[in-house]
Amino acid sequence: MSLPHVLLGLLAVEPRTGYDLARALESDLAPVWRAEFSQIYPALARLRRAGFVLLRVLGPRRGPRRNLYRVTATGRRELRRWLAEPFSPPRGKDDGLARLAFLDALEPAERRPALARYERALADESRRLRGGPAPAGFRAHARGIVLERLEASRRAVAALAREVGPQAATASSAGKKR
Repeated sequence: MSLPHVLLGLLAVEPRTGYDLARALESDLAPVWRAEFSQIYPALARLRRAGFVLLRVLGPRRGPRRNLYRVTATGRRELRRWLAEPFSPPRGKDDGLARLAFLDALEPAERRPALARYERALADESRRLRGGPAPAGFRAHARGIVLERLEASRRAVAALAREVGPQAATASSAGKKR
């Protein structure tokens, strides 16, 4: 997935400023896609050069100007082309799973508390998403799938913590007997 296509999707709903796009990413797509201002504005410039968006400068008499971006017909065709491509499985970076993959580096007694922290983080994120305003349309479905993934991961981590628990106790008591 590319940020320009995500921005086209948001602009297809309504024209927005760069700031409005950043807020929409945070409120509607935060669990699915994240981007900083430093990424959004260069992507908008590329979309503009490609003819996918138009820029309208909204200038108040005083204060900074605002740039309103609107998707073009060419941009809508590009969005539809991207949406028609075959879907690929998620391949993003997941800090939690990367840490889980290296828990062997911890002492056995340290593994269960690390898993408990990870489970808490997953539960906290799930609560945060459930407590926030619900996005509209298929963005709500995407958030629902993210919530299901979070809950499935939380359950798997909890089961792993239960599995690791007795081994950690046995390993630490075995070490004391030596």
